[in-house]
Amino acid sequence: MKASLSGKRLLKALIKEYLMNEVDIEEVGDMCYTSGSTHDMQTCKIGGNKYYLKFSSEEGGAFDEVTDPSLQVLIEYLAYRVYGLYKDVKIPEDIQLVYDKDQKRVGIATTPAKGKQALMMRDLDHKKLAKSLSTGVYVDVLLANYDVVGTGSGNVFHDPESGVSTRIDPGSSAEFRARGGRKDFSPDAPELKSMLSTEVVPHGVGRIYQHADLKEAAKTFLSVPLSSILSTIDDVDWEISDQLDQKGLTSLLSQWEKDVNHIKSVISSRHKKISDHADFVLNPP
Repeated sequence: MKASLSGKRLLKALIKEYLMNEVDIEEVGDMCYTSGSTHDMQTCKIGGNKYYLKFSSEEGGAFDEVTDPSLQVLIEYLAYRVYGLYKDVKIPEDIQLVYDKDQKRVGIATTPAKGKQALMMRDLDHKKLAKSLSTGVYVDVLLANYDVVGTGSGNVFHDPESGVSTRIDPGSSAEFRARGGRKDFSPDAPELKSMLSTEVVPHGVGRIYQHADLKEAAKTFLSVPLSSILSTIDDVDWEISDQLDQKGLTSLLSQWEKDVNHIKSVISSRHKKISDHADFVLNPP
């Protein structure tokens, strides 16, 4: 049974000194626009440290008339938290939700990743890139985070010195496409076929996961039980619901509750299918 929001609020007040996953826009300083992909991006300072901050916007997006663009940000944050369960999958070191009560919107701020955008590294061997992303392949499939598998795109930063790749901007995870349109987040996990395909993409290098180490991917994925994922989703649900309730973002709260419950149900089914696939990779007949 879930605790009351007031009880959750008290708990968060007690631990906020040690763990902060959300800030108000007033706590963000030195904001400056920089280049973005599908949404406007800004550099900023939070607690004296540099972050990249973005808000989803109806302008230039593909959101329907009902969906609050901030919902995509909340789902992206949820995806980051799921990725964070896998110690061998690299994501930005710190991720914050930024609440702008006056404009009734929520943004997401992340610390810079090491290296450069893989898309901009013309001499990068995509087979090596795929190998460096291997641990998170099945997590990408679980979340239907398709944008990481094309050419490495702007959603992967690669550090040539360490050979480490960092996943950023999982805004196309679960029910959303990168520009905000909805997609079918199916319990059947069809991405097990499409994301691991050897099909060549026009004007691209193919779907790079044909070069990934699926045994490494399988070991990593099976290291985290479904119960831990669902527990994390519940934690994120409470954190976000509490903040939206406090800030009076009632319409967004209603949409969030509906979406997160659907995502939790779908992930339960997808996890079983992906686990079976991972077991087959590790223990073929």
